[in-house]
Amino acid sequence: MRKILLVCAMILGVSVNAWATIVPYAGQGSPVIGASVIATGGEVIATYLTGSGLYDDYLYLASPANPHQNANPALVGGNWIFLNHGSVTGDQVDLGNFAAGTELIFNVLAGPNVGLDLNWYTGPASRNADGYAHAWVDAAYTGPYGGTAVGFEDLAGLGDAGFEDLRYTFSNVKSDTTAVPEPGTFLLLGVGLAGAGLLRRKIRI
Repeated sequence: MRKILLVCAMILGVSVNAWATIVPYAGQGSPVIGASVIATGGEVIATYLTGSGLYDDYLYLASPANPHQNANPALVGGNWIFLNHGSVTGDQVDLGNFAAGTELIFNVLAGPNVGLDLNWYTGPASRNADGYAHAWVDAAYTGPYGGTAVGFEDLAGLGDAGFEDLRYTFSNVKSDTTAVPEPGTFLLLGVGLAGAGLLRRKIRI
């Protein structure tokens, strides 16, 4: 019983800490880790905000098919949208028109210039090889370029979980958080497991 509660507390703590470690940024509203980027209809303009970190991070549009798609995630192509060590704040790229409801899945190729092939996607953790969500989406962004902001973490296992390695905004998109588990979800799961443990113990008695 104690072990079950301890595990639940650890899980809940990890979930809350992931929020707490996001490096604040100008115009920050309510960033949601693991949310999806959904088009609301019309032209989607991407605007570069900031980028840091040790690795070169190249941003692509993984889906739907687009001139900015990286066909081979292991290779750096010339069709990237932004590069954290090359783009300048305010740089803009027109990604084209997308029908309302279309999910735009972006990927960051991190570290190819130093022999690494770290490829991370927006959306749920299940899309990434390490099982972690590597991007947040902030539909409440109020910075100078407006729109919906996105931030990436380029280290495997989330590293420092600062999500400051590549940040940019979009016009005509929204955030979809329906597939993102809230900390409360983990708490309810823990309570359920604890209850099941108590019930099992009573039955044995």
